[in-house]
Amino acid sequence: MTPVTHGGLQPEELRDLGIDPIDVLDLSANLNPFGAHPDVLIAARDADIRRYPPSDAAPLRDSLARANGLDASNVLVTAGATAALHLAVRALLPAGEACAIWPPTFGEYEAAIAAAGGHAVGYPAQPPAFTPDLEVAPAPLAVLCNPNNPTGVYLSRADVERIVARLGGGTLILDVAYDAFVEGAWNADDLVRAGLPVVVVHSMTKLHAAPGLRVGYVVASAEVVARLSAAQPSWAIGAAALSAGLAMVSVEPQQRRALAEVTRVRESLAQTLAGAGPEVAPSRANFLLVRVGDAAAVRRRLLHRGFAVRDCASFGLPEWVRVAMPVEAAARRLATAFLASLEEPAGS
Repeated sequence: MTPVTHGGLQPEELRDLGIDPIDVLDLSANLNPFGAHPDVLIAARDADIRRYPPSDAAPLRDSLARANGLDASNVLVTAGATAALHLAVRALLPAGEACAIWPPTFGEYEAAIAAAGGHAVGYPAQPPAFTPDLEVAPAPLAVLCNPNNPTGVYLSRADVERIVARLGGGTLILDVAYDAFVEGAWNADDLVRAGLPVVVVHSMTKLHAAPGLRVGYVVASAEVVARLSAAQPSWAIGAAALSAGLAMVSVEPQQRRALAEVTRVRESLAQTLAGAGPEVAPSRANFLLVRVGDAAAVRRRLLHRGFAVRDCASFGLPEWVRVAMPVEAAARRLATAFLASLEEPAGS
């Protein structure tokens, strides 16, 4: 199976380019621009790694259930959202069967489907709006990212319910890794409360800017959670991730204050860039998709100007880059660097 290409700034690349990492703001990963809360960092640092953690991460599971008004039987803690996706696809997709996806989207979906012995059926969304096709054929499983990565398109609850209905009894895995950054977001867990065949996958590390911890969770019916739990190894969640996860639940209201800044910066930056010529896809998330021509070249130029963005060639979009939203002060410098990079002659 071909490895999935992910973004993220690599120290080796900076070393080869002669760039000091301290001089680069990494906007290739879509994280809270204010960083992790100190309580989360302290909790991870002080975790007792001399003993086994609870084999089922029950303390964090119960805390998440209380915080979200769910029964503990509807929650499963996982080693990040990607682990949850692979676990759910493996458990719910019969070998040889089809699973619907909506490219361009997160590459791990297709990888998980292939690993489970299934095959992906894509409903490609086209630029500039990247509006997903809701008229899908019946299938035992579908995986939808909402808001979508890398486009930032966000579907309403009615649109998602329409997809569920079109599956004809199949299950929808709904990846909501970035919905904390969507102004006016609806609660995806309500689909599970309503009894729909939906598995909601949550990432805890985007809002809390701690992707190295690998912690997320699933919300689904008790029957599906039991099925996934039986397929997940014991001690999937280490002591540091468990301890930090408990702190994340406590400080989530403070972390969600980033939404106003993210929204303001995204709208301002989109307007500035579009006004200068580049095509900017409409986004509701904490990142923008921008058409720049030669994405790899523009990314390199931006690196030399102190910003790392995501070249979207691996999403099938070699003319586009994805830019995570920084804080407002950095966004002003980013806009200047971005426009200068676009004006730089080809080959320089």
